[in-house]
Amino acid sequence: MSLLSRPLSPYFDCSSILPTARKCNLPTEMWFDIFRMLPVHALCSVHSVSFLFHDISHPLLFHDFNLDPDQHNLSPEEFIERLDMYSAEPIASHVRKLSVSFQFGRWFRARSGGFITALSSPTPLIAPLLQTILNFHNLRILECTFRFNSAVHFADLGLQDLPNLQDLRIHGGAPYCPYLIPAKKIGVTHFSFTGIPSVGLEPRQNMRSFLSILYPETLSSLTLSPSYDCSPALWLAYDRDLFSTFRQLRTVTIGCDGPFLRPVHDFLVQLPALQDLIMSGEYRRCTEFEPTDDGPSLPLGLQSYTGPCEYIPLFLSGTACTRLTINACYTPEDLARALETTSYTSAVTDLSLLLPFGPFCGWESPRSLFIHFPRLATLRLIISDSPLDDDPDMCDFTETFDPEALMLLPEILTAVLRAPTELTRAVIEWDLSCDIISMLPALEDLHETVVRSLPQARKIVFERGARTEGTDESTDTSESGSDESMEGVEKSEVPFF
Repeated sequence: MSLLSRPLSPYFDCSSILPTARKCNLPTEMWFDIFRMLPVHALCSVHSVSFLFHDISHPLLFHDFNLDPDQHNLSPEEFIERLDMYSAEPIASHVRKLSVSFQFGRWFRARSGGFITALSSPTPLIAPLLQTILNFHNLRILECTFRFNSAVHFADLGLQDLPNLQDLRIHGGAPYCPYLIPAKKIGVTHFSFTGIPSVGLEPRQNMRSFLSILYPETLSSLTLSPSYDCSPALWLAYDRDLFSTFRQLRTVTIGCDGPFLRPVHDFLVQLPALQDLIMSGEYRRCTEFEPTDDGPSLPLGLQSYTGPCEYIPLFLSGTACTRLTINACYTPEDLARALETTSYTSAVTDLSLLLPFGPFCGWESPRSLFIHFPRLATLRLIISDSPLDDDPDMCDFTETFDPEALMLLPEILTAVLRAPTELTRAVIEWDLSCDIISMLPALEDLHETVVRSLPQARKIVFERGARTEGTDESTDTSESGSDESMEGVEKSEVPFF
């Protein structure tokens, strides 16, 4: 639902539905007080009466607003008038989630030579938007979208004055802070910086980045996702001396290409409370460093890792991880080779593994992989013929599998499920196109064959998914039901302020 996404009438004219009432020009505050007394089903009806009623009642139903100056046909003066209306009490105190766009597409000229040039006169909406954010003092979640690579002086946004803010999400901008660390910081539990631009366009001296404005004692989750051909490591390097102060940071989600992993590793090894690490990236075989046995390692308390198999030797050395999710793997043999010189997967009890359909059908020695998981109790195996991932350094096995290998599928699957000696439960998810599904033996029969060949103590569950041609999304082809009731086949840089 989007606030200020269309022309709004400041008052609701009832004359069209109430002939005896020529005008009904009540203040917004009175409408809000009336609506808050309504039951939910009546409030839903009010929500669809008019644009004005929609926006007044919206925070009572959903507690979120979207402020985007580009999605309206109002003049700046009219837009500011609406901002004043909706950022005042009693509406503002009910908003829990706010999305604000600072892209100002109508105020900037088209890209020229790869750069964005501002209009001769700056947009008059920046200051009102910033002031409006501070009026929503009960905000829990704030999303801010900036023009790509536009300089954002983070410390001047005033977000430190939102006492209840828990989740801050920044997209697209280049957030800078003064080198002198501000005394008042933003005390959020989760910070997300996505669409990260490059810092090489305009090197900055005596400047810091986003970490310096975040209160380290409250931050427990961090998400960093770069734009194309950029690395969050360069932004982290601005605040290198602050890494060790984030003693409560437990979950890190970060995207980084292979050539830029060293600064990311330097950051992660200084997080003593790190428990969950989620990674992604391209050109993963082009790593520029290898950690040594006597070098710093990630904390021993790391509990789970999600990411490509190529990053495992770099980040799991010296840890006792118990949950492992491999979401990008070239072949099973690649994963086995990544683990053959290590012993840090011996504590893993829960493994989720995504494998291309072609290499799975040609898997000759599953035991060479599962020997590295002596305590494995739960296995989730996702067998897919969709593109492995978007890494241009990897190969897509969609068109390379041998149809004759399907004859060996029951034997291969049985060997895979027999290899882990302590296995108690396995889920096999078939993420295949309709054409491949039609070539497989009936999954009910395959499930029965596999179960008969394994110890009775092992619970084997099939999940079936078939994608329609031309899409990557799976379509559920099973009947409805819970996991417990379906044990066989379950479910199928422009500075502007």
